[in-house]
Amino acid sequence: MNRKSDALTVALTGQLPFILVIATVLAFLASWLLLRLYRRRVVASMRRRSTGELLEIKGYLAREAEHKPNDAPLNFSFIARDSNHARAEALKLYRQARRRRWLSATVHAIAGVCFAATMTAGFLSAGKMAFLPYRFAYLTWIHSWPIMIAIGLIVGPSRRTRIIGLLGYLALGTSVGAILLGRSPELPVGQLLYLWLEFNAIPTVLIAIFLNRRIRAVGPLLLVFMVIGVSGAVIAPTWLAHNPKFQKLVIEHTFSLGLGAWGTLIGIHLVGFATFALVGWLILELLRKLYENKTISEQSINVDAMWLVFGIVNSIGLVFQGYRWIFSGLVAFGIYKFTAALLYDLFGVSRRTNKSGARLVLLRVFALGERSEQLYDSLGKSWRNVGSIQMIAGPDRVTSTVEPHEFLDFVSGKLDRRFIDNGQSLDRHVDRMDLKPDREGQHRVSEFFCHDDTWKMTLARLADDSDALLMDLRGFSQANAGCVFEIHEIFNVVPLARAVFAVDDSTDQRFMRQTMEHAWRQVKDRSPNRRLAAPRVALVKLTDAANDTMQDLLYAICHAATGGTVSATPVTQRQDIDNLRADDQWRL
Repeated sequence: MNRKSDALTVALTGQLPFILVIATVLAFLASWLLLRLYRRRVVASMRRRSTGELLEIKGYLAREAEHKPNDAPLNFSFIARDSNHARAEALKLYRQARRRRWLSATVHAIAGVCFAATMTAGFLSAGKMAFLPYRFAYLTWIHSWPIMIAIGLIVGPSRRTRIIGLLGYLALGTSVGAILLGRSPELPVGQLLYLWLEFNAIPTVLIAIFLNRRIRAVGPLLLVFMVIGVSGAVIAPTWLAHNPKFQKLVIEHTFSLGLGAWGTLIGIHLVGFATFALVGWLILELLRKLYENKTISEQSINVDAMWLVFGIVNSIGLVFQGYRWIFSGLVAFGIYKFTAALLYDLFGVSRRTNKSGARLVLLRVFALGERSEQLYDSLGKSWRNVGSIQMIAGPDRVTSTVEPHEFLDFVSGKLDRRFIDNGQSLDRHVDRMDLKPDREGQHRVSEFFCHDDTWKMTLARLADDSDALLMDLRGFSQANAGCVFEIHEIFNVVPLARAVFAVDDSTDQRFMRQTMEHAWRQVKDRSPNRRLAAPRVALVKLTDAANDTMQDLLYAICHAATGGTVSATPVTQRQDIDNLRADDQWRL
């Protein structure tokens, strides 16, 4: 019995690290390759024309006969937060958006401490060490490092907040470590530092790879799949080695096919990988269903994957004390999930799951690239606590906004069913929009995949149904013909009080003003803006110091979503928008 235990211990401590390393490399390569193929497939479908009949739909305003142009002057106002003049409804929504992300971070921090305490208890129990208070506290502090990563994923704090949080974490560990050294003078300082590196260095590197913005959307899923598949490839020859009769049968069959020794070994690995990969695919399908049923979310997939990696890696070293300790990471993860679910219920988050939030349509200049990703990521962490986001898929963000079920549709060859071919297809997609939050309080992003001749009617429908609309016009110039059409459509369909436009120094603001003034003069009779006596365009100027201006943007969206109007002194048409400075802002 002892020999079997020793063999299993050696296998776990030797093969599990090997499985993690190989699975990490394969998952990274697969993520990069599949996302490139996914982007190529989606972009090609976007450029095709639909095969269905295009019908006029809700929100779409057909061409009208010539009518008298609008003579009322169009005014422009830069928006900034000012609690002294803020509307109560808008301020309430704004505070909810910001506070709820910190509430979620608090839940994960408390649950993370429970995870860390469980791992510490396992480490001390496996090593048969005494549960001394400061020893336990220091080891729990070490295992709490993933909390810092989780807060970054959930909140997306500013650089200043990150530095303060990191300094606070280090100060706490230094204080506990100093007390521990004072009580045990013979304990080397280097050993305390080594313990932190031993438990956190490797899993932190793995997490940094798979939570990179470029592959974050599918990285954790493929890592799960590859860990299972590689486990099969490693276990297959080990299993054959303990079954001589079956091993002889396999070798005789493969040699009769002329594979030879190396061919047989490679074949065994491939068969083992394929067999376990089938199990991995079933697990991915299960995750798809859990995601569609809102049992899990994008946020929980990424955060849970992080805690699992730390739990598995840190439990490997405990196997030398007995193979059963390999399950300590899974036990700690289970306690973490149970604590988080309990806290979400205690804080009343689960009671919000039946309430639909405000709907935000997000439009942007497709050429923005990384800047567009940063705005989407930063804004989404706050806004998605109070409302959903609808957007038209574009080549700029097609790989960073892909959802688990969309990616699995692509892998299984069912991506075409997500494209809008006609009005009926659009109706079905709109009816299936998920407007309610999941169990963690996060609303979903509904991305609409359109062909070259269906995106305009999709824009009209989404704009007409929205509570607020944000158009990111950074980088806007005469080269952006699609954005010019979108501005005209916004003026025709969306009340200007519900629209917000983001600009920066890269925006051709003179051309933007001319485009908007032309759209205003041509606005149709049936437009909700046709009879406005003092039409005003709400602008938010984003700067490199994005934290404050992103708060201005979030407040402006909350103001628009609650039906407010800009009650600022207008900026006259004779003033050039591009000459306005960041401090030339009008308060809501």
